[in-house]
Amino acid sequence: MFHRHGVSGPDRIGTGRTQVTDERKGDCQGNQDKCNLDGCPKFGTLGKPGRDGNRRIKGCGDPVARGKRNRTKGDNKARRARKKLGLAATGKAGTRHEEHWGGMFRVEVKAGAQVGPIWTRFSSARAQSEASKAHGDIRPFIMIAMPDGTSEGIVLLGLQDLADLVSLIQT
Repeated sequence: MFHRHGVSGPDRIGTGRTQVTDERKGDCQGNQDKCNLDGCPKFGTLGKPGRDGNRRIKGCGDPVARGKRNRTKGDNKARRARKKLGLAATGKAGTRHEEHWGGMFRVEVKAGAQVGPIWTRFSSARAQSEASKAHGDIRPFIMIAMPDGTSEGIVLLGLQDLADLVSLIQT
């Protein structure tokens, strides 16, 4: 019987203690041809087997491992955003799919490097606004982006500011 920290049960050696086995550590079993890490395969503590049956170390650079990390990061950010806004997940899909969230508006959460330039522009605009803000002004900051070639704009505001506005609307 295998447990997180080694072998226990009838296969254990010793008296009532869990023995750490060598199967916890080894060379990463990810796709070495497509790995973007130098010195692949890395040696370290192996995780649980993936769908393909391979066990990878933390930080493995093959496409399967990167995809799993990206998905996990996106799911975590979406979960935080949903909780911050007080939105409920409906149906059997749970919280992963924004399409199944309740609430008064549709939401799509993006995370990672793709939103870096947006955050940079938003932060610069907010700093500019804060520098010229009147003393005692408590209004939340909202950035409106108006791209060339369209009369439509995009509204950006901080997540906490949106949560505060939603709670005001609902009361």
